[in-house]
Amino acid sequence: MAATLEVLPLPQRGRGWGEGAGDVVPATTRRLLTGWLAVAVGSLVVAGLFAALAAFTRTPAVQLLPTADLFHHALVSHVTFAFTVWFVTFAGALWVYVAWRAGYRLSAPASWAGLALAGAGSAAMAVPAFSASGKPYLNDYVPVIDHPLFWAGLALLGAGVALQAGAYLTARARATAAALTDAPEGEGMAAGALATLLAIVVLGLALARVDPALPFGFRLRVLTWGPGHLLQFLHVAGMASVWFVAAAVAVGAAPPARRVLRLLLRALVAFAAATALAYVWWRPETLLTNRVVTLLTFGGLGVAAVPIALMATAGWRRGRLPWSSPLFSGTALSLALFAVGGVLGVVGFNQDTRVPAHYHGMVGAVTLAYMGLAPMLIELSGRRPWSDRLGRWQPYLYGLGLLGLMAGLHWAGGRGAPRKTFGFNWADPQALVAMNLMGLGSLLAIVGGLAFVLNVGIPLVRRKG
Repeated sequence: MAATLEVLPLPQRGRGWGEGAGDVVPATTRRLLTGWLAVAVGSLVVAGLFAALAAFTRTPAVQLLPTADLFHHALVSHVTFAFTVWFVTFAGALWVYVAWRAGYRLSAPASWAGLALAGAGSAAMAVPAFSASGKPYLNDYVPVIDHPLFWAGLALLGAGVALQAGAYLTARARATAAALTDAPEGEGMAAGALATLLAIVVLGLALARVDPALPFGFRLRVLTWGPGHLLQFLHVAGMASVWFVAAAVAVGAAPPARRVLRLLLRALVAFAAATALAYVWWRPETLLTNRVVTLLTFGGLGVAAVPIALMATAGWRRGRLPWSSPLFSGTALSLALFAVGGVLGVVGFNQDTRVPAHYHGMVGAVTLAYMGLAPMLIELSGRRPWSDRLGRWQPYLYGLGLLGLMAGLHWAGGRGAPRKTFGFNWADPQALVAMNLMGLGSLLAIVGGLAFVLNVGIPLVRRKG
């Protein structure tokens, strides 16, 4: 019989975790949490460095990088590590945590193998990013660098995350019915795991069916379109799972109505499955332009995400809310950014910098949810965050910085600011002010990101006393 992770029950209610929290978590679970968090936080360090380069190059008062090629390398590297590596590796930590919390018995060999593959893949992808080697391609959702190490790293990362997702689904399938009733986040991470595996399947279908005569750059857009959209289901499911953990742990709210929640999360799975089936019916290059994938993705996320958010906040009316808790404040700001980003996706939306204004809200919402949960995961792994005070302020720094960045991008987009463009020949005075506001917001968000990296990263690299 394959080795499994030991499990212990975790109370659904409580204000958080203090000294000795890691003593209740089995050693294998603690080590896996530490490993996935280390890869995730490391990817955020890389993403932050390239975010600074890209953002300040697009800030008229700074204009940091001297060439368009370096700017595009920085932009692709930032999005790759902030939007792909960070999200999917933190999902690895979430699968380990939720499995333990819900009482699922994960396969230890599969989990360790998944972590090793994902870590090796992330490291390989960083080489062409830092050396500015290969040619960057600014695909939506999954931008890439055409370099052998990048491709090898991306394949290893995908294999590792898929292995952990499969281990989670297998463990959940074997769990007893009694274990399932206590963990709404268990349903959420199952939906995310299914979406992850569907993304791998769709990539295989697209590779098999894409027209090889198409130009290379266009083929890359075709290949990443479906998997990129399907990963949005993982990110929203992961974010929603953190919302439910925060409601239970930080606020002490009762779990939501299981039947309704199950219906909403299964709606996510149904739309993800329909997206995958579209690749059987249509050719992948057709799906890049006929809007079927876009409509299925945003339809599915829209149908489920808003009611899930309302259910997650339904128990917040219980007296004083713990605004000093990173888990709670990160969740509250995550919900706020999710709402603002959703509105910006409708109001005056056009193919200019209003597009990144919208998706920075959505991406920032997921990131803030994960940042809020990370200090608790650090404590469960047997460590302590570096500074409680820094932990209290960090979500606000990052959240307010993103709001400033989004405001600047949306304002500039209304003045005709193009996406992914080097230089300012297009800009009028208002657009220059707006882009400088974007730069100020970026600076504040970078400070918030640095605070997170210090608070969570230092305990990960420091020996336990």
